[in-house]
Amino acid sequence: MIIYQVLCTVPRSLEEEWRLWMMEEHIRDVMNTEMFDEVHIARVLKPEHPTAVRYCIQYYAPTVEHYEQYRKDFAPVLQAAHNAKYGGMVEIERTVMEIVPMKSVSPTQ
Repeated sequence: MIIYQVLCTVPRSLEEEWRLWMMEEHIRDVMNTEMFDEVHIARVLKPEHPTAVRYCIQYYAPTVEHYEQYRKDFAPVLQAAHNAKYGGMVEIERTVMEIVPMKSVSPTQ
């Protein structure tokens, strides 16, 4: 399983508008590519940013090939739409991770 993570630093004055647009349009458009099985969005609480809010969006792809196809065939247009609306205002950091299988871990008593 591959996690495509997008960390967005959003000025406080844009937070509500940006979050609404992301949830109603952009994330839906990414998921409509059918390259990802699920998505999670979280507001980063710690560490706090002095002038902005941060959101972490994680898209889960079944294989690295799905992610690569997304990056090649869909990402340029979708990222351009975000940049046209919020470019220069919202800072974006992208990472790609692979889930490492591990044995079940239970708390020690």
